[in-house]
Amino acid sequence: MLEAVWGALTSEPSTGVALITLEGRLLYLNDQLARIFHGPDAKAERYIGRTWSDHMPDDWTKERIALLQRIRVSGKAVLLRNIWRGQQHFTYIYPIDREGDAPDLFLTITRRAESSEDAEELAKGDYEWIDSNVANLGVLDALSPRELEVMALLGQGLSVKDIAKLLFRSEHTIISHRKSIGLKLAVDDRVKLALIAHRAGLTVKDVELNRVSE
Repeated sequence: MLEAVWGALTSEPSTGVALITLEGRLLYLNDQLARIFHGPDAKAERYIGRTWSDHMPDDWTKERIALLQRIRVSGKAVLLRNIWRGQQHFTYIYPIDREGDAPDLFLTITRRAESSEDAEELAKGDYEWIDSNVANLGVLDALSPRELEVMALLGQGLSVKDIAKLLFRSEHTIISHRKSIGLKLAVDDRVKLALIAHRAGLTVKDVELNRVSE
């Protein structure tokens, strides 16, 4: 377990680490994790000792608590994919072996996936993969479900023609969606739009995610 933590911290300085109880109380977290969830100026000291319900959305908290309870029963680590603040992250959640009447504790290691290659690398290993149903899409939250679909496909490098065929829409409609996306995100370059979608790891199925704000 300690090797996993040390390896995470030394191989990637932006890795977020936390020690959490079954009730979602943060016994420890580093500044990196605080920044992942609360922005670049966040400090770990503000959240240590508090529960998730104090500073995270209700749906997010309920999903995480249910997952910890599931891990407690199975005793097996999982890999959780999540989009937060418009960025794709992968969190390894490990149950910590208890002694006697010690409380249930869990170690989480969270890393950002900047590309599909990063995501593939992080997904390696014998872990059960779970997709979070709750997301904070950041700037992408301004998009409608249909625009989010188009954005996801742009991120995959598809052309307007290919997207139109895939979604059973006319090319004119897809171009109209793309223009609307550009206006909402204040980005008029197709490549830049694709990079934003790529950074979020956006897929068509993410349209169905439960969107929450901080």
